[in-house]
Formats: sequence, structure tokens, C-alpha cells
Amino acid sequence: MGEFAGKTAIVTGGSRGIGLTVATLLVERGARVVLVGRDEVTLASAAEALGEAAAMIAGDIAQADTASRAVARAIDHGGGLDILANIAGIFPTARIEETSDALYADTIAANLTGTMTFCRAAFPILRDRCGAIVNMSSTAARFPTPGLSIYAAAKAGVEAFTRALGAEGAPHIRVNAVSAGPTRTETVDALMASDTTGAVRAVTSALPLGRLAEPREIAEAVLFLASPRASFITGQILHANGGGLMA
Repeated sequence: MGEFAGKTAIVTGGSRGIGLTVATLLVERGARVVLVGRDEVTLASAAEALGEAAAMIAGDIAQADTASRAVARAIDHGGGLDILANIAGIFPTARIEETSDALYADTIAANLTGTMTFCRAAFPILRDRCGAIVNMSSTAARFPTPGLSIYAAAKAGVEAFTRALGAEGAPHIRVNAVSAGPTRTETVDALMASDTTGAVRAVTSALPLGRLAEPREIAEAVLFLASPRASFITGQILHANGGGLMA
């Protein structure tokens, strides 16, 4: 038995990176999980690797139908919903004069609209079960970096949304966020190889701990906020960023 035994979680972005690590740790500690992502093949592979404790829903997280299907799947798979981990997001780099309307819309949808959509769908059942929401923010929200203006705006929105929703959900739902520093995932590795703005290297070079985070280090922060260990914490932003922002 683990600390999440008998609990059911939805993890968006659950097919890879931080999201998959969050889902893996939840399963290891007793939870049942519903993985949500856009790539059905990758998602199915991740769910299969996690075993019978995992189920999946493929779809666009910014769409209300995806969120409602995920909540319904959690009820069917685990008997309810106790934890919502909004991990999905995209991390494009582009200076403002190079930012297309499509890139702007996609960045806001993946990082902010999807978070709102899933919180809205999950709120009624989480309220009934005194559940927890953990959203994913970024150091970029408070660390001005050329090339990350749209991403920074989306993540700043996530932080403001988290604080307001923490007040709205109290006392029955706790809502917090993890502000992650640069993390060694496949996406970030590829971005560092191709980025011409220097944004990722600029953020990383300023970290007092002098390195990228490992996905598990960020995932452990998410699980802490989702757990009873954080039972008196709501509306907060936990900075897991290697000292990049000391608040």
C-alpha cells in the first residue's frame, strides 16, 4: 500500500516527460491513473507499460469533450477522481516579430486553456471527494527571457488562475502549482539543439544549482502538493527551479 492507495488521478501530458514520470510515481504509490495526451500511439504505449492501474484518453486538452471524457474514464476506471495533475504543455521559442497567430493560439491553448478546461470539468467531483489539483507553471513566468514572451504569458496566466481557483475551491479542493525550471526531457533536449533565440540556455545558465532538473525532481514536487502532506497548502506556487527564482 502506498500514500495514494485508493486514489484516482488524471494526468495530462501523461505519455512522456514530466507527465509520464508523475503518472509512474502515482501508480507506484498505489493510485489508478488516466493518462491524457494527443498522440494515441505514444499514449497507449505509456499506459501499457504502467499496467492495469492505467487507462488513457486521447484528445486535445483544450477541448471540453476531451476533459469530460477523461473525468468519465476516471470514474469508470477508479470509481471517482481525487487528483488532477495538469502537466501538458508546449514550449515554443520565438521572438515576437516571428510569432504567428497560429503559434500564439497553440501556446495559449496547450498551456492555459487546457488547464482551465480540465479544472472546470473536474471541479464538481473533486469537490465531493475533497481532492487536489496541481497545475504546471514555469520559471519563464517570472524570469524575463527573449524568445519566451508568449510561453511566459501563458504560464503567468496559469499562476494567476491557480491562486484564484485555490480561493474558489476552498475548503473542499486544494489548488496549487509547480513552477518548474528547465527540465531534461526529450522535448527540451531537442529544443536546446534547435533553438536560435538562446532562450533555454539563458535560463539554464542563470541557475545557482548549475544544471537542468531531472523529470523525477519536478514530479516529486507535484506529488507532494497532491498528497495529504500538503493538506494545509492551497493557492500556492512551489518553485522547483534550481534557485532560478528565490521567492
